[in-house]
Amino acid sequence: MSFAQTLARLLTEASASLFYHLLIGLALEGLLLMAAQAARRARQNLVARRLALAAGLSLIGRIGLFGVAFVESQWLPPGTLLPPLERAIDVATWAWLGWAMLGKAPGFWLPALHTLITFGAYGMIAPNWLSISLQDPTLFYAGTPSDQAWMLWTLGVSLGIGGLLLSRPSPAFQGVGVLGFFALALGAFLQLNAPLAGTHLSPWIRLGAVTAYPLWLAGAYRLALQTAQQISWEASGAAEGWRAWSQGLLRALREQEDPSPLYEALRAARALMGARWTAVGLWREDQLLIVAREGERLPRAGSDLSIPFSEYPPIGELILQRRSGLLAPETQKGEAFQRLWQAFGMARAGFLQVEPLITPEGVLGAWLIGYPAEAAHQPPDPTPGQQMAELLAQTLSLLQEREAKAALEGALVVLQKEHEETLQRIEARHNEERQALYREINRWATRAAKAEEEQERWRRRAEELARLIEAQASPPAGIPLKTASAPPAPAMASEGDREGLILALLQELRTPLTAILGYTDLLLGEAVGILGATQRQFLLRIQSNIERMAGLIREILQVVALEAGAFQLEPEPLNLREIRDAVLRQLQPVLQGRGLQVALEWPDDLPLVRVDRDAAEQILYHLLNNAALCSRPGSTIGLQARLNPEVPGMLFLHVRDTGGGIPMEEAPKVFAPRYRATTPLIPGVGDSIGLSIARALVEASGGRIWVESEPGVGSVFTVVLPLSS
Repeated sequence: MSFAQTLARLLTEASASLFYHLLIGLALEGLLLMAAQAARRARQNLVARRLALAAGLSLIGRIGLFGVAFVESQWLPPGTLLPPLERAIDVATWAWLGWAMLGKAPGFWLPALHTLITFGAYGMIAPNWLSISLQDPTLFYAGTPSDQAWMLWTLGVSLGIGGLLLSRPSPAFQGVGVLGFFALALGAFLQLNAPLAGTHLSPWIRLGAVTAYPLWLAGAYRLALQTAQQISWEASGAAEGWRAWSQGLLRALREQEDPSPLYEALRAARALMGARWTAVGLWREDQLLIVAREGERLPRAGSDLSIPFSEYPPIGELILQRRSGLLAPETQKGEAFQRLWQAFGMARAGFLQVEPLITPEGVLGAWLIGYPAEAAHQPPDPTPGQQMAELLAQTLSLLQEREAKAALEGALVVLQKEHEETLQRIEARHNEERQALYREINRWATRAAKAEEEQERWRRRAEELARLIEAQASPPAGIPLKTASAPPAPAMASEGDREGLILALLQELRTPLTAILGYTDLLLGEAVGILGATQRQFLLRIQSNIERMAGLIREILQVVALEAGAFQLEPEPLNLREIRDAVLRQLQPVLQGRGLQVALEWPDDLPLVRVDRDAAEQILYHLLNNAALCSRPGSTIGLQARLNPEVPGMLFLHVRDTGGGIPMEEAPKVFAPRYRATTPLIPGVGDSIGLSIARALVEASGGRIWVESEPGVGSVFTVVLPLSS
């Protein structure tokens, strides 16, 4: 498998699938935020407005997909709802994003009409797929005709939008938009021609989407940057004062610890506007705390001046209403304003310009600009100050964010140290627990080895006892049998003693196996400590072999009990449909592991049969298990129930496999209960012991069983059971 195929396959796993959906959701959120910011700054930018709308609608669709995924995980089998819905949402999303990137495309009606058509197609496909997936849970959506239709649709939409972007390049999405849609087109092409089997998802499309969304995010970032640069250029003009102002703010950002660049920027702004003084204040608890001020013959000062809104109502009203204002000298009455102007070295009040510093998070503070009293007869132009206030607000916001980030980084360093110390303590404790677990596992491994030795000793002892009993039951060579006077009771008693001894030995073997299995379950449940990956793997192998050994002993006990006549049947009227469904659920792991399907021919109006419930379940289980073990992987097993008018009062069951058929010379041995394990397996048979059990139960229930085989094709096992009167 190539690297691309491996990567595509990884995107369909449960954890990677969740990561994929989160990644797409975050990418759509990033597109929405950057486009909305660009649209807010430049309302005439059509691409930004359309991209914000498209990203928002696509994000809503993605949230809806998460909701449907939750519903499916709670109440439906996997893959019944999500596969066609995910493809429909993807096709609609990419059409909306492509429409937004084109800019000069037709209006809102075009992607809306495409979305209606998309979900109309989904409405026709989804019920059919839901019915099919509920009937056959082993069927996967990838590669189905409807999935190929979605891929053709995706291929057409991606190539069409990519071609339009190539012929009419967008300033922001030039190159990256085309590459993104061509990546989607390549993913659809690979999904059509080289689909990955065994999944409901479309891994090639996901790989294309993971490639496309970062490219589109780069285009959105370029769009936001172009908008910001355009606004900055329009606001700055070509004046030297603006250049000095901007350079001062940039230096203030670079040299955060040094306040000199900020004062240089304030000095450049004051000179540009012809003001006498200027001050920057931050809003703190219904007052303006001055953090920087600059003026003629005025020493620089920090936060040694505050302006309470209760003493300066005009200033507080402008700041709270988020609007700029120019206060005339006659409106600045009272001792408070006199003290304010005296603090900036002026005896008389002049025009006072108040510019609120507004950020997306809210009001940050205000910028105060004082003009000389000599210019009171001619009001100054507030426009430059209004334009500069936005840049000053952004600068102060970034400075505060940096301070908060530095504080947060310091806190994170402390938390990281504490976390490392905690991890070291946990690691030390885990090492101690791991060593204790190793010792416990070694102890149990020693016990398991001793149990295996004990089991082998009992097996050898059983064989020796069996040979001894046979030797005692057979007369020595050369001694004639006395048929007239020797009663048959001793031989029968010896045979009964031998069967009883074998049953007792097998029952004894189950006791240590049950104990070993119980302790293995305790270890796997981590009741005595946490397991490592290798330890868990070894314990799972031990558990599997113990369960297999217990199953073999259980089957041998059942065979011996049937031969000895100790197996009691309780016939009752029984509906075989319930038994059939229970057995199919029990064999589902075997069927899925070999990729097998079961074709049912089972009329709804079949009468009841008179059979023991456990016997009926074991008969059907052993026949279907034999068919599953010997059939070719990926084939279909047939199960048929019918009535035969020529044989009234009986129900016929037929189990058809694809095992290649049973040779004619081996047919008499198929149901032999004592066919030795050292003899080569019969071709076309998967479970010979189970078939012998099935035959014994069928005959004990008053029925018949036989096999018909065709070499190279398969075998048909037929069971005839009596109907309930």
